[in-house]
Amino acid sequence: MKHSDYSLIPTFVAIFEEKNFTKAAKRLGITQSAVSQSVHRLRDIFEDVLFIRGSHGITPTPLAMDVYPTLASSVESIAHMLPEHKNFIPAECVRQFGISSLSVFGFTLLPELSALMSAEAPLASVKTEPFLGQDMTNELRSQQCDLIIEVVTNQRSNLRSKVIMQDSLQLLCRKDHPRLKSNQISLEEFLHEKHVTHSQHEKNDGYLNDRGLKHEGVLGKRKVAWQASSIMEMLPVIMRTDYIGLIPKTAVEQYTKIFDLKGLDTPFLTEPLEVAMFWHSSRTNDPSHRWFRGLCSRAADLYNQ
Repeated sequence: MKHSDYSLIPTFVAIFEEKNFTKAAKRLGITQSAVSQSVHRLRDIFEDVLFIRGSHGITPTPLAMDVYPTLASSVESIAHMLPEHKNFIPAECVRQFGISSLSVFGFTLLPELSALMSAEAPLASVKTEPFLGQDMTNELRSQQCDLIIEVVTNQRSNLRSKVIMQDSLQLLCRKDHPRLKSNQISLEEFLHEKHVTHSQHEKNDGYLNDRGLKHEGVLGKRKVAWQASSIMEMLPVIMRTDYIGLIPKTAVEQYTKIFDLKGLDTPFLTEPLEVAMFWHSSRTNDPSHRWFRGLCSRAADLYNQ
């Protein structure tokens, strides 16, 4: 690519993100004819068609998807060097940040984050959405969502991440469970009892399955009687039945105070769980996004205290 062709990079990024030539032209403030001319030049440079027109808009080719993260990151880096981006002041920020997370964080991390946000950025807002386990790379790339907060897995190598918390699993059952009388459960008992699990979107197994955990084999042998859409849905089911369920240990104490439940130690499930925030690489140098990630890290530290 010649130096004179570098001006084509923002056009490539705009088309990739908008999935539409007309919208890309409007975003860039140029004519659709100019966008089409740039596409022809880009195709010559990369020796690839790059974008395929279809009934639902523009579809990027595999090569376009491969080069997009690098080109988008370069556009972001240049944009954030401009004067209006250099001096980010949280108290003057009016944007809305989006988080997709597991429901359990609505009782642990997110309340701490809300307190920090209200104090430091009173004009900004946050919208949280339930994390359903799907691939949200496109939502992060197009800025429909800023962060995913969930357990570290081997499934998100295409995203940037930072570990902010560490947790472990503990089993819950109702206090007057007819068989589980002690404060510990054996593997044999674990596999004999019926379970309530946190379900995954469009999957028939629990959230913890297929996440690369050491004890995945044991988790996969559970007799699942009830698949719940959230942690809070699991708890009253466990309280009203003989079913048992695994939840993060940091949340057990406050849940057992609200529901008539008790925690059981599981010596056969000792692997710690790391919780991380994930974001798209194109957002790494955005001053407001960087500040928001820092705020999430601080919220996690406060909760852990």
